[in-house]
Amino acid sequence: MLAVPIHPRTRSYQVVAQAERAFQAVRALDPYRLWDMEVYSTLLWHLQRTVQLSFLAQELLSIEPRSSQAWIAIGNTFSLQKERSQALTCFRRAQQLDPTCAYAFTLAGHEFIDEDLDKAILSFQMALRADARHYNAWYGLGTCYLRKSKIRMAEYHYRKAAEIHPNNAVLLGCVGMAVERRGDREGALALFNEAVKLSPENALVRYRRAKMLISMKRYESAVRDLEHLRDSSPDESNVIFQLARAYRLIGDEVKSAQMLAIARDVSPKSAKKIQKLMETVKDEEVGGEEMDEG
Repeated sequence: MLAVPIHPRTRSYQVVAQAERAFQAVRALDPYRLWDMEVYSTLLWHLQRTVQLSFLAQELLSIEPRSSQAWIAIGNTFSLQKERSQALTCFRRAQQLDPTCAYAFTLAGHEFIDEDLDKAILSFQMALRADARHYNAWYGLGTCYLRKSKIRMAEYHYRKAAEIHPNNAVLLGCVGMAVERRGDREGALALFNEAVKLSPENALVRYRRAKMLISMKRYESAVRDLEHLRDSSPDESNVIFQLARAYRLIGDEVKSAQMLAIARDVSPKSAKKIQKLMETVKDEEVGGEEMDEG
């Protein structure tokens, strides 16, 4: 299986775009290919290519209606439309048709993850029974245990995923998150540094590092990361808000006010959060939402 999507639903766009072009080239050469089409349909899900995903699902179904790849593609189509129950029905059908298809279990796990963590865990465990090196399932289990506040378990599963796919910056960042949650800030920072080194343009890992640096009172370093993110993602309100906060922490009230004004324009819903920051004294903590992972 190709080392493309892992499911937080966050991805380096350039890498995903390259993968999309590769799959398009493969399908042009072999239009009846089924192998790895479950990965391609998940890639289209990440890119929110509704029309292309629906077309792929129809084509795969016409090629082989009893293939797990076809039913995974149909399930991904429903998932993209937020029709969770229909998506799960399709993923279960894929599991029945091919019990060795780890992706069918993993995708079901991700559909469950927001509503039933125990069912999600079971799905990811079933995926690992089908393929013990399916790092997507190790990642999914890590996420479930992190949400259950079982930090050591989360770290273990994230590390297993990262061992299988060591060049994935997002996975290293997830290990860093778990390490941070158990109180080892220096260890977490080392992991975030490694993740940023692996993928300098990955916004999520750089954002997590910036928030870590703020919590460690290393404000100048945090500002550098956040300015980099602002330049690459000027409409990301959480980045702008955190940059305003960082400017205030280093005593630059003018730049902080400028960023808050921009944040208010970009995201009017953040008005209360902005007001709270404006009312706090310099060293008070102000909560900020995590950068959107989707």
